[in-house]
Amino acid sequence: MRKLGAYIHIPFCEKKCNYCDFYSSPCSEGVRDSYIEALCKHIELEAPLYKDYEFDTVYIGGGTPSILTPNSFEKLGKTIKKHLNLTQGAEFTIEINPGTLTLEKLIAYKSQGVNRLSIGLQSTNDQMLVSLGRIHTLKDFEESYFLARECGFDNVSLDLMYGLPNQTLNDLIETLEEAISYQPEHISAYCLKVEENTPFGKIEASLNLPDEDFEYLMYETIVEKLRENGYSQYEISNFSRAGRRSQHNLKYWLSQEYIGFGPSAHSFFCGERYSYKPSLSEYVESLSKDMLPVKQLEENFEHSLDKMDEYVMLRFRLNDGVNTSEFYKEFGKEFAKEYPQIEQFVRSGHVNFDGEKYFFSTKGFFVSNYILTQILKF
Repeated sequence: MRKLGAYIHIPFCEKKCNYCDFYSSPCSEGVRDSYIEALCKHIELEAPLYKDYEFDTVYIGGGTPSILTPNSFEKLGKTIKKHLNLTQGAEFTIEINPGTLTLEKLIAYKSQGVNRLSIGLQSTNDQMLVSLGRIHTLKDFEESYFLARECGFDNVSLDLMYGLPNQTLNDLIETLEEAISYQPEHISAYCLKVEENTPFGKIEASLNLPDEDFEYLMYETIVEKLRENGYSQYEISNFSRAGRRSQHNLKYWLSQEYIGFGPSAHSFFCGERYSYKPSLSEYVESLSKDMLPVKQLEENFEHSLDKMDEYVMLRFRLNDGVNTSEFYKEFGKEFAKEYPQIEQFVRSGHVNFDGEKYFFSTKGFFVSNYILTQILKF
């Protein structure tokens, strides 16, 4: 059977972080219950569309999914298992914010088949966490992390951030070394991007942010430090132990199909990319009437590309880059002839070519967006 991934959005946060522009809102008991009811109804109503598919990944993101009570999560989990045809051993991930986790929640996750946790650590420096607007401390993280290990979770990913206001290289190295000491199976490291409509965006001019050269030094340090400690880079910002890559996120980068549930969730199915309006009230209202939410076709930069350009852009996010034989098999054309500008970046050392694959070097990954604007044909 053909394979699908499911992304399920939980749009609730106790407090929105200073850098975050994802769709989320405060959570009250009544709002939470009505949303879970709507989400389960959405899954139930759409499930017949996917009767010929198997779901081999489920990813519950947010927001803060770990804000859900055990009962709410169990209701959602039972709906997923009842209506979506999960493969044996499907990768089932939930995002965790330290300070919101309890033993009862972990037991609920286990009971519903969750086998991977993604924990938002961001930094091991408590002052940095305060500046980011995070609600947890390093101690909160450690309590959550070790509790998860005691409950038998053996596939844990940590999210880290760099390029933070006032962050020094030593700050970053300390965070990396402490994160590695916990021995997670996977680490993601993202550079802070200041978005316009966020608390940071409103005071960007006053933030002491690193310049591009220092950001690159930080990125290079992350790549080298993680490589030295057994973490293989497989995507611009993602590193894993052997066999622990995020199978769900790979679907995005390999142009594989996935279905989104919830306001602001995105999907790629039957050649169509679409999302749902980021409105909790409209989403709940539609489904309370047994009506599916209205799909919005994607119109952003990524999805305005033609299939060939999209293929190249997504493949270059991965450490493996573009395999020229696979490219020819997919499109019947030679990659180097279609994208001749790639050679200038091979000469500059931003792109490597091993005779079969073109792939970014570390410095190429860092400026990948610029390189792609130069080589793509849009």
